[in-house]
Amino acid sequence: METYKISDFIEDFLIAKEVEEGCASSTIKAYRYDLQKFIELVGDLYINSPLLRQKIRLFLKKLNELNYTKKGIGRKIASLRSYFKFLTLNEFMEKDPMSTIKTPKIKLEESLPKFLRISDMEVIFNKLKDRQLFNSRKGNRYYLIIRLLYSTMARVSELCNIRIRDIDFERGYIQLRGKGNKERIVPVDHKTLEIFKEYLKNRISYDSEDYLLVNTRNQKLSPRVVQTDIKIIKEKCGFADSKIITPHVFRHTGATHLRRSGMDISELQDILGHSSPNTTRIYAKNDITKLKESYSQMHPLNNLDKL
Repeated sequence: METYKISDFIEDFLIAKEVEEGCASSTIKAYRYDLQKFIELVGDLYINSPLLRQKIRLFLKKLNELNYTKKGIGRKIASLRSYFKFLTLNEFMEKDPMSTIKTPKIKLEESLPKFLRISDMEVIFNKLKDRQLFNSRKGNRYYLIIRLLYSTMARVSELCNIRIRDIDFERGYIQLRGKGNKERIVPVDHKTLEIFKEYLKNRISYDSEDYLLVNTRNQKLSPRVVQTDIKIIKEKCGFADSKIITPHVFRHTGATHLRRSGMDISELQDILGHSSPNTTRIYAKNDITKLKESYSQMHPLNNLDKL
């Protein structure tokens, strides 16, 4: 068997993932990043090297030293597992080196989505209205981004892809395009829709096909720009460095607040665009407050004083 290096089949693997499995561009990008990170940290090894398994463990050790979270390390393991399975199935490798590599166990409290309290959201919105604090031309954009992320619970890629025609001002809906180009319609509160209208009035010109969120040159915002905007907002609002505030945190925040207000899991699943109800059920675990309330109301022991 000819000897190849790890990098030799990455492009073939990514094409297979995209064409045969229909993976989204963001997923393909993540696979590419993870595999390149592996090569960067331990070298471009021969795929049938007897040292490959040891090098994989060295890679995981280095990730740990770089303070990657268990979830982050788990994703790298999943990428390597998928890649080496591809190489084995296509008979480029004799044995799968990932067969004895275990994914780190994540405790329930570590796996629960991070979210902000309502008081945190009030601080953010109040600060964003402070023109002394946010006095740049981007101030309105910052406010709209946070409002959109919290109200629609859109992923950052979905947020950037919203066109003006996707907003139904009459019925109060926004159409989002999610993973695998799947479309879904989510409700939006009246106040947020009014903010959209005000925002559009300040645009010099626009067409229904234009993107809702644009930069000062009227160009579509990228997810990276939104992430940078969120970082600036976090710093200016005075939150501690240790507090995790990212675009995805606002998605989790909106979902958690809706669940705590009594929204049914199946309804929440539709809004979040989860294909499996199991993915949405994490918000039921996140909601110990509602669980305690239901328990207190429904368990017979709470109503039988004699026992």
